[in-house]
Amino acid sequence: MERLQFKFQLLNGPYEKSNILCVTEITTQDGHTYKISDDYCNMKYHVELIETATFTKVKKALKKRNQMRNGWVSLTEELKNIYYDDGNLQFDDEYLEEITHMKETEVTSNAPAEPLAQLLEKLLEMNHEKNIGRLADDFIIEKFYGINSNAEQWITDFEKECERFGLKTDEKRNEILKSFMGKIAVDWYSCTLHKLTIEAGWKEWRETFCNTFASKGWSPIRYALAFEYQTGWEVLGKLLH
Repeated sequence: MERLQFKFQLLNGPYEKSNILCVTEITTQDGHTYKISDDYCNMKYHVELIETATFTKVKKALKKRNQMRNGWVSLTEELKNIYYDDGNLQFDDEYLEEITHMKETEVTSNAPAEPLAQLLEKLLEMNHEKNIGRLADDFIIEKFYGINSNAEQWITDFEKECERFGLKTDEKRNEILKSFMGKIAVDWYSCTLHKLTIEAGWKEWRETFCNTFASKGWSPIRYALAFEYQTGWEVLGKLLH
């Protein structure tokens, strides 16, 4: 025997403390759900449905406002004539509106891809920066401050630590080097990054580092004059004042 599932709800009545028992939706056996209009959801319009055993049990269960129950009802010829018309769901000679639920896959496929991609890229970048910071904490070398330091020896020790932690690509060495720059050496890194970029070969970065911080008499003024753009002159101005 054919069946329909009815959704019963105890909703607000016309007065403050009154409740109305209603039937709000009907679902077919193949999973299609239809809405009963507000004008006809009150159970007083569904006399034949009230007489079913399913409704009797549902009515006992619904005791508080906004509670709801779903119940399958086997259709007698009388009920079939009330709720069906040539295969179409109806009530009071009015076809019911089908409720369409968008599937999760459809929501995902219709969502704008670009903002999501940008968010993922940002999260990956933040995670990468955290990993670089943790790795730098495990290096057993001090920061390079540029004054009274042997640049050649320091950069050699830095390379040994990179080897120890498997940082063999030029880009990774160039990137983690920033974590060990102190005081005005930080300015040197910013200028070099602007000039060479992070993708430049490690040999170029190493050569620039050693030439700038050579132990044969490097001075802050010589450091500032080593750069041909404004940042270097700003550093010089700070040092002279």
